[in-house]
Parts: sequence; C-alpha cells; structure tokens
Amino acid sequence: MINTTQILVLGAGIGGCIAALALAPFYSVVLVDLHSVPKDRVGECLAPAAGRILHKLRLSQLLHQGHLVSHGLLSYWGSETPKVVDQLVNPDGHGWHLDRQLFEQQLRDVAQMRGVSCFWPAAFIQSKQQAEGWCVELQHESQRTEVHCQLVIDATGRHSRFARSLAISRHNLDQQLSVWLTAEVKVRKHISVLSSAAMGWWYSAPLPKLPFAAKNMSQSDGSEGQARLFALQIQPGQLDKSLSQSSHCFLKAAAEAPGLGTLVQQIVPGTEQLHELVAANSSKLSVGCGTGWFAIGDAAMSFDPLSSQGIFNAMATAMQLADLLIEHGLHHHSTVALYQAQLDSIWQHYLQHRKHFYALVG
Repeated sequence: MINTTQILVLGAGIGGCIAALALAPFYSVVLVDLHSVPKDRVGECLAPAAGRILHKLRLSQLLHQGHLVSHGLLSYWGSETPKVVDQLVNPDGHGWHLDRQLFEQQLRDVAQMRGVSCFWPAAFIQSKQQAEGWCVELQHESQRTEVHCQLVIDATGRHSRFARSLAISRHNLDQQLSVWLTAEVKVRKHISVLSSAAMGWWYSAPLPKLPFAAKNMSQSDGSEGQARLFALQIQPGQLDKSLSQSSHCFLKAAAEAPGLGTLVQQIVPGTEQLHELVAANSSKLSVGCGTGWFAIGDAAMSFDPLSSQGIFNAMATAMQLADLLIEHGLHHHSTVALYQAQLDSIWQHYLQHRKHFYALVG
C-alpha cells in the first residue's frame, strides 16, 4: 500500500499530536505511532505557559476532565526549610498534573476528528530520500506500507528513531536515572515536593490515577485518598540496587528526605508499586533538523526532570516548527537554519538554568 501526504509525523505523543494539529489546517498530514493506544505512564506537571498553546489550538477543554490542578511546589532544594513556589502570581495561571495516557488519547481523538490521517500501530522501518521528498517504509497492521511525503517530523522521543536512521548522533550530558514508585496516600494535596539529598534528589507529586493500578485500588477522582508519585533522580554510580528492587528500601530512604517523611507515613499499605528504572538524563541530537526533516521534543533534546519542562518543550518546539512551516512553506531555504537556531537557544538557556540550580546544592 502506498500513501501520499505532504507531512509525515512519526510519533503520536504530545509533541507529535500538537505538531499534527497545528499543521493540519494548512497541509495534508499523516500521524504515525508504534502503539495502537497510548502507553500508561506517569506524566509530569504541565507548565502554566502550555495553556497558551492549548488555547491557540482550541484544546483548552481537554484539561477539564481527568486531570488535576497543580497549585505549585514545596521546595527543600539545598535547605531543610521549605520554600513555597505557588502559581497564584503566575500570569498564565495554574499548571496541571496530567493523566498522561488520557491526555495523549484526547489529543489523538481530536487529531482524527480534525482530519489528520492516523496509522497505528505502525513501526518505522526505513526511509529513502528522493528528489520530491521521502519514501518512508512502515510496518502497519502486519503489512509493509509506504508513505511518500515532502517532509518528516521526528517525534519519537529519546530514541530519535528517524534521525538516528540518518546516522545523526545523540550526545548525553549525563547518565542520570530515575527510580520511581507510585502509591495511594490518605491525604489530598495538589502540591509537589522537591527535596535535594546527598545521593541525588527526590520529587513527589499528586497523580490523577495510579498507573497500572489493580481494579480494586481507589483512584484520585473517586476516593478520599490520592494517587502519588515518589521519584529519586540519581547517577548510576550513586545507586544502591536495593532502592530499585525493594519498595521498603526505597520508601525508607524517601522518608529521610526533607519534606517527604509525612507523605510516606500516609501511604495506604499494599498500594505501593515500584517501577523499572528509566532514563532521566540530559541529551540532544548533534543536529535537530536537516533537508526535509525536523526533530521536536525529546527527539531533539531531552531535559533533566528538575526543569519540569519536558512536556512543555515538546509542545513548544512543535509549535515553533509549525509556525515556521506555515509562514515560509515546506521548502524555504532558511527554515532549517532558523529552526536549528531556536533549538540551540533553548538548549543554551536550559544549560544555564541547570547549572544555576545544581550549584545551589553544591
């Protein structure tokens, strides 16, 4: 089967969907993802500024069902005396704690409703650049499918599947890992907690639901308790394996972190779920775009969770790219350089902020 479109977006996560929705009124778009439904995973807090993007794309209503309002952050960063970082004075209002799986499904549903051609499950196999664009081969519903397009957007996350297939290298700034546990707690607080420690740093945030939860476990939207995330960000050389293998050891260590002891005590016994280690490092492609292709979000660069900007960066880079393509067309000679300059600027600002905050804890 051969399909023809102007733009192929590989990856139907948040960034890929935002790109498709922004571009669909102006170009024909095919949106592809490896999974038939979004994976159940923990999302991060959606920054208040993301509301501007959602408003522009007429998506604001998606946040009013199944997601939690974020009232701010209680920070024990470099101190046992907490500092409250609330969002009452933020001109963009409050943020959100996302039900990540629900939000991605909501975006997929809107994309289909607004005329984006969607293929899933579909795996990227290979591509060949041609005079008129790309021939991209996919494995879709047990058969090989070709998509002929003028431009490819790589929204495949840290794997950068399309860019890496072009032999574009990816550079890691560090090797940070995240050990994370979810549980139900007996109290409801719409505030996150950040706590620095000698081994790394801790983070806890409310969740709209317990991921991968058993059916008999209560959920945040229907019980007096609340689902909550507890996460330790740590370099591999600092990691005691027991922390990633034993809920008891993990929670014992968490309870010793400033600001987390009371929350750990409020955990409902039997609801603890210790999850697999995940990458939480900073990394970027050596170049984030080229002739006929662009990477957005984590595919272009991934941030330390300390920044709380991962999802917003995916949305923002998708919109920045869409604005360039809408203004200049798909083949303007300056678009690649302009977009790369934007990525470089984002990365440099990120490095400056990262250096500043880690300097506060020595």
